[in-house]
Amino acid sequence: MNTAETITETRRGRPRRLQLDQVLEAALAIGLQQLTMSSVAERLGVAKTVLYGYVSSREELVRHAAAYASRRYRFPQDTGQPWMQWILEYAHALFEVLTMEGELLERWLSGEQSASLEVDAAEMWLRALTARGFSGEEALRLRRAVSHLVIGAAASRKRDMAWRTDGQPRPVSARKAVLDRPAQEVAMLREHLDIFAAEVTDDSWEYELYLLLQGASAARAALRAGPEGAGDLFGG
Repeated sequence: MNTAETITETRRGRPRRLQLDQVLEAALAIGLQQLTMSSVAERLGVAKTVLYGYVSSREELVRHAAAYASRRYRFPQDTGQPWMQWILEYAHALFEVLTMEGELLERWLSGEQSASLEVDAAEMWLRALTARGFSGEEALRLRRAVSHLVIGAAASRKRDMAWRTDGQPRPVSARKAVLDRPAQEVAMLREHLDIFAAEVTDDSWEYELYLLLQGASAARAALRAGPEGAGDLFGG
């Protein structure tokens, strides 16, 4: 079922003045947290009553706009690529969804995001990973670890963007915070100041994901090798 089919049609007899996607795009451009029916109508140049031909309330508009934003981004297709490559593509798709306009990350954190979206993503993940030799438990545990990493990266990215908008980019403010401290208190941090002060970009978190996936690969190999392999993995 497409988005148009999930939202109330215009009232009979009222000519359609907008495309449905225009309404949803306007809502996302404004931002779902601060969205009002009046602000969407003003952005589209129509009377507020026109919007009620598409949705019954602000809450319905927010819900459908969030679902629209999540669905319009294409998650990776399973073309038989190695499991690490598929996860990397999935992680980048999730990062882009969470950092796009519309406060989707904030809605997820507040528990407002539809559970059906997570169900669909988890089913896709299970199908891809079990086809590559993972058990269902392994796949879901790895999905949780990857999701936690990407959510953290997306939150950091949005924070960095907010700081930059406020005229306090992280590379400047973080450096100042370190250099204002006595050198002996942060001697090691000063040695790695460039890394500490760097902003999160679209791909700067890939190395952390690589470490996570390498660890998952080593753990799977060790567990399949039996107790001796597991002992090597954990320093036994």
